[in-house]
Amino acid sequence: IVGVSGGKDSTRQAHWVRDKLGLKPLLVCGAYPPLQMTEIGGKNLANLIKMGFDIEVVCPAPQTAAHLSLESFLKFGNVCKSSEMALFAVVPKIAIEKRIPFIFWGENPALQVGDAATLGENEFDGSKLRNLNTLVQGGKSWMSSLTSPSHLKFYEYPDFSQMEKYGINIIYLGPAWDDWSNDENSTYASLMGLELRSRDVSLTGDISGASMLDEEFTNINMMLKYYKYGFGRTTDTVNERIRAGVMTRQEAISVVKKFDGICDDYIIKKYTEYVGISVSQFWDCANTYVNKSLFDVINGQRPQAKFEVGVDFDKYSKCRHR
Repeated sequence: IVGVSGGKDSTRQAHWVRDKLGLKPLLVCGAYPPLQMTEIGGKNLANLIKMGFDIEVVCPAPQTAAHLSLESFLKFGNVCKSSEMALFAVVPKIAIEKRIPFIFWGENPALQVGDAATLGENEFDGSKLRNLNTLVQGGKSWMSSLTSPSHLKFYEYPDFSQMEKYGINIIYLGPAWDDWSNDENSTYASLMGLELRSRDVSLTGDISGASMLDEEFTNINMMLKYYKYGFGRTTDTVNERIRAGVMTRQEAISVVKKFDGICDDYIIKKYTEYVGISVSQFWDCANTYVNKSLFDVINGQRPQAKFEVGVDFDKYSKCRHR
C-alpha cells in the first residue's frame, strides 16, 4: 500500500514504488468530504487513476467531519486535527482489513520535521508513526461525545498489537531519496500531470503553488501556526530552499515579509460556513491562540506582528521599548 492524497509527494511515491521497485501498489486515500475537497484535489486523484494505479478512497461521514473540525478548532486552535488523524489512520486500517503487510509512507517526521517521538530503529522504520504529535496530543476522548463510535472508525489509529498481529510494516521512502524536497517532488509530479494551485499566492501564502492541494482549510492552519509561533508555511519553504542553496537568506527575508501567515478572507468565510459559525466567532476563537509576546491582538482585526522578520526578536523588542 502507498498512502496518497494525489499531491506532489504521493504522486512521486506511487511512481517510485511501481517503476523503481517493480511492485504493484494499492493506493489508499483518506479523502476529504465534498465540501472540503478542492476541484484540483479531485483532478489529481483522477490523474493517478489515469496512470494505471488502483486506488481505494475512504471518505469520513461529512457531518461528522465538520463537527470534529469545529471542536478541534475550539479545543486546540487547529481546524485540521481531526482530518489529519483520519488521513494517518485510514491507511493502516485498510492494510489490516486487506491483510497487506507493507505500507510505504513518505517523509520520516523525526528526520524531516523534527517529531522525535516517531523515530524508529533506523531512518526507514515507520513503526512508531503512531506517536506522531498530531495523533497523540489531546488524546481521543474529545471526539467520542460528538458522534457515534461507528463514525470514528477511521479516525482511530490501530494500536501496536493490531499492527503486530497482522504483520503490518511501515517503511519511509523520504530517506531513500537524496533530493526529497517540496520543490523536487513538485517538479517531478508536475511533469507527471499534477495540477498546481492556480490562485494567486497572495491569497494562500503558498509560494510553491503545490502545497496541500486537495483542500483549502489547511491554509487556515498555516495562518494559525504563524500566529502561534511567529513563522508559517512561507518560512518553512524558504528555509528548505536556503539549505538547498537555491535562495539566499536576504532573498528569503523579503519573501517571508510579503507572504508568511497569509490566508484570504474567502477561505475563512468558506470554513465558517462549513462548520456553522460566524466570521467574528472564528476570530474570537483564533485570537485566544495568538502568541501575545509576538503579536498585538486587535478586536475585529487580524493580529499585528510586533517583530521584524530577519531581526533577532529580543534585540528588536528592546529597541522598540526604548
